[in-house]
Amino acid sequence: MELNVIKSGTSGPEIVILHGLLGSSRNWQRIMRELSSGFRVIVPDLRNHGDSPHGPHSIEAMRKDILRLIETECDEPPHLVGHSMGGLAAMAVSITDAAAIASLVVVDIAPERRTEGLQKIVDALTALDLESVNSRTDADSALSGKIPDPGVRQFLLQNLKRENTGELVWRCNLPELRRFLAEEIFELPSGAVYEGPTLVIAGGRSEYRVWEQEELLRAHFPAMVLEIFEDAAHWVHMDAPGRFVNRLKEWADSHPSKA
Repeated sequence: MELNVIKSGTSGPEIVILHGLLGSSRNWQRIMRELSSGFRVIVPDLRNHGDSPHGPHSIEAMRKDILRLIETECDEPPHLVGHSMGGLAAMAVSITDAAAIASLVVVDIAPERRTEGLQKIVDALTALDLESVNSRTDADSALSGKIPDPGVRQFLLQNLKRENTGELVWRCNLPELRRFLAEEIFELPSGAVYEGPTLVIAGGRSEYRVWEQEELLRAHFPAMVLEIFEDAAHWVHMDAPGRFVNRLKEWADSHPSKA
């Protein structure tokens, strides 16, 4: 699938960033700006998100999309950074095509099935009657009972757009993403290993509690470095942007591409 892509920076190592479920390249613009002085940063809208096309959704489909993006957009194996769902897709790329990337950075996700919180969010968005709301402010108020965190609501409501007709619609393919959450298997195959440099960043306040899966992660990523950002929740890059950017810079500088 031909993904919508935004890019920043003109020189330096390449970093490809994959957003999470219900996210988009928009959510990473601050991170991109702060990285652009020394890196070339590439952030796609994954399929069924942002301004990319809609279609069947799976980790495997995203893996193929990402490999095509690396082939067409990158001059050398990039550092592949993935948050949440994007982290699962990045893991899949590393396992099957290790030579395609310089290193792997996974943000607040482990290869296990834990989707209850996300399913509740998708259900809440699906149930929102868009014909009854006239603005994002109206939508925010309507969602507040089911999604109490105002920061999360503002993040999610970036998916709302107004058509030329004045109608509010979702950018993301909610029905397909709902099916994906219900049916997709998120575990990696037994024995699947990426031996390259791997950084896993966990949010210390995240309900995912990634550090509890350290043994599982290390079985698949034996060179893994696990770091916990104690004051961050699931959206680590939004809760601790300065620390996040500095760590990515340090990581990429210390693991140059071998291409």
